[in-house]
Amino acid sequence: MFAHLGRLLCRFPWLFVAVATVVVGLAAGFGADVVRHLTLAPGWDVPNSGSELALKQLRDRLGKDETPVIVLFRAKPGMTANVDDPAFRDAVETALARISQNPDVSGVQSYYGSADTRLRSAKGDMTYALIKLKLAADEGMGAYQRLRAELHSERVEVELGGELATYVDVREQLAKDIWNAEIASFILLAILLVWVFGSVVAAALPLVIGGVTIVLSAAMLKFFTLFTDVSVYAANVVSMLGLGLAIDYGLFIVSRYREELERGGSPELILYATLSTAGRTVAYSGLTVAASLFCLLLMPQRFFQNMGLAGGISVGAAMLTSVLLLPALLALLGPRVNRLALPVLAKRNARSVDSGGWYRFSQFVMRHAVLVLIGSFLLLGAMGLPVLHMEVGPSDSKSLPVSAESRRVQEALDRDFRHAEMSPLVLTVRAGGPAHTAASLAGLHQLTQRIQALPGVSRVAGLASLTEPNASALSLSDYQLMYEYPDQFPVAQLGLREYAKGPDSLIFVYYRPVPTSPEARALVLQVRAIALPQGLQEVQVGGFPAFHLDYVESLRTWVPWVILAIVCVILVLLFLMLGSVLLPVKAVLTNLFSLSATFGILVWIFQDGHLAGLLNFTPQGSMDGTILVLIFASAFGLSIDYEVFLLSRVKEMCVASRDNMSAVAAGIQKSGPIITSAALLIGIVLGTFAMGEVVFMKAMGLGLLLSVIVDATLVRMLLVPASLRLLGQLNWWAPKPLLLIYQRFNLGEIDPRLNEEKK
Repeated sequence: MFAHLGRLLCRFPWLFVAVATVVVGLAAGFGADVVRHLTLAPGWDVPNSGSELALKQLRDRLGKDETPVIVLFRAKPGMTANVDDPAFRDAVETALARISQNPDVSGVQSYYGSADTRLRSAKGDMTYALIKLKLAADEGMGAYQRLRAELHSERVEVELGGELATYVDVREQLAKDIWNAEIASFILLAILLVWVFGSVVAAALPLVIGGVTIVLSAAMLKFFTLFTDVSVYAANVVSMLGLGLAIDYGLFIVSRYREELERGGSPELILYATLSTAGRTVAYSGLTVAASLFCLLLMPQRFFQNMGLAGGISVGAAMLTSVLLLPALLALLGPRVNRLALPVLAKRNARSVDSGGWYRFSQFVMRHAVLVLIGSFLLLGAMGLPVLHMEVGPSDSKSLPVSAESRRVQEALDRDFRHAEMSPLVLTVRAGGPAHTAASLAGLHQLTQRIQALPGVSRVAGLASLTEPNASALSLSDYQLMYEYPDQFPVAQLGLREYAKGPDSLIFVYYRPVPTSPEARALVLQVRAIALPQGLQEVQVGGFPAFHLDYVESLRTWVPWVILAIVCVILVLLFLMLGSVLLPVKAVLTNLFSLSATFGILVWIFQDGHLAGLLNFTPQGSMDGTILVLIFASAFGLSIDYEVFLLSRVKEMCVASRDNMSAVAAGIQKSGPIITSAALLIGIVLGTFAMGEVVFMKAMGLGLLLSVIVDATLVRMLLVPASLRLLGQLNWWAPKPLLLIYQRFNLGEIDPRLNEEKK
């Protein structure tokens, strides 16, 4: 396949470039507004879990397709900071009056309209209103923007918060972070590529491939939004992985092409040799990385499926542009790829295979292989120790910078509103008949009493537990009487309107523990364990603590299967590329160990709070499980990526030499500088994303950066040469049946020059 592709590219390079130009132009026009088509809803809900079913029933059966937006009011300079002051009240009511005709608003609850002291701060200097905003196909994005434009005041400060506000702030911040990261990446990469290649022309090629990859990835991502919801976080994954891998793949292919140019030969042979070696490795290495990311599709949550899809798209785009467009550009350039060379840097590349620093260093490592292995594993183990006290928790508004409006609102609620009850448990209840009948009310009343008796519960609100004035002392018979004649009891009318629709009803459970605490999750289990009272058919428990409990349980169930799938895919593909049984096993075990070190550092930073000031984030005391899963899949693929490039070159040297030790040293001398440069370049990309303001992407970028650093230093420089030395000829051993399979489906590098020499 690569021989045929090489001939086509050499004969018709302009055709490939022209077709690529048209495709990229169309993709740029189509995918320019991809962020607008990405959903704000992250898709973390676990399908068919109690929390997800409660949310569905809330929308489908009870018609509560809305979300609360918190509007916080505080005095501006010059106004009395007292919510009971007539001027303050007038300013708030004037601001809220602006939305009285807003069709997106289904209800407004304020301190002045309800006299609810929970909406008043402890010091009396702030108040907030709850605005029920209708959701639509855009998850309320348009409605929120219109609401934000309408709510303003000359006398009081108006700030919006809540779940939807947080998602909007995250989306806007991510758009800024992506743009800043891409600009910074391209500038730094341009400088470093010139330093690596010593030639401006050669350095420009990986940047071209990186830019094309981002354009194609964005277009493909938008295409998939036509068929499924794709999270806004996917745009960051596409930019981060797509750009980083495209630069790496471009570096490998351009470096090999320049090496083949030095060896001489016809243009067709040079291009064929490049594609048969580096091109083949890039293709199947990309396949390996994409396969590990696609394993995320096994997770039930749409978020992980989106990330697997986005990662696979970006890797596929990087791989295709590297093996199709880049060789065509090289065919057109030929020896001119070395134009605009910087003499001082160009001399650096003229090194003998057996005289470079990498050759001597690897020889030293192999002479002390046992000590190196022991020391490396001890160091990795020490780095991974913080994993032992890792806590998995949810992310919240603290993932945004302190300047974000939604975060300021949430912090004000947590600090100044002692009784703010913003995250109750939400129970959806289906009765055997209409919810207001005597039998249904008996079941609801019994369920309510059992929940109220649970430790940590502060109050319960529902059809059989009204919290309006004079309703707290009502008995079951009182409720049955009221709902039998609702026209005579306004409180009954209010209860039916707020909590019931046909056989379905709502129960809100308010509690004292922090919503993110283990105590809140334990309360969910206790509520779910209550036996279903007679007259009720189904009870589902939702709300944030229930969602978090279901989410963590889902991770415990599915993550081991994802890890197993990734490991199996990697083992099979590495065997087909290397023809060895032991090397894939060694690579998997080594990478698992190095990833534990990466996770240990992440826990030390983001959970324990070290370097929080330097990195400008607020520690939350736990690790977001989403980040850990994504880092594992992405970092595992990236580390195997470098393993493939190194071992492919080592095997190439072993074919030409029977001396295992010298072949390993020569292979490392050839590939070591390129892999280190690749790690440095992708580290620049990941580092710029780690400097973003959203903690989710900061941790993602930093985690991948740490994994690349550990992989490029401890693993590639120490563990790989030491283990290759100790295994000796066993490096390439495989049972005969498996060897036959390898020979049939060999995916490894094939140097045509060696074949010619054998002939």
